[in-house]
Amino acid sequence: MNTAKTERLPKSSAMDWARSPISIAIWWVIPIAAGVLTDFLPLSRPAAALVWAAALAWMGLGCVLNARRCHRRHCYLSGPVLLAGAIVVALLGWGLVPLGPNGLSLTLWTTFGLVVLSFLPELVWGRYSQR
Repeated sequence: MNTAKTERLPKSSAMDWARSPISIAIWWVIPIAAGVLTDFLPLSRPAAALVWAAALAWMGLGCVLNARRCHRRHCYLSGPVLLAGAIVVALLGWGLVPLGPNGLSLTLWTTFGLVVLSFLPELVWGRYSQR
């Protein structure tokens, strides 16, 4: 990142992983791609669920760590949502939660829908918390 540009950015913004394409790829794009790839591989439904559980957990960890780094409002909300989604999907994969044949899709759509909604507070109160 250009040093002059970094000096003009607020500290929170400069520390936000969502400003770096490499960080975005590592924490969010690659895990989503791995999950989507399960649709094209000969995996059982439980195996696909466990891949998605790992992907959601990784993305949730990225959001939690990013919230600690830069106090991004969205990350304070999406981190726990992704981690909770990872737990439900893992329980589905292990056969401990019977949500039917569409349980994985339902859980993933709900999780990602809530993550999208977690951007709304940034529109109202700004991108970064003043903690």
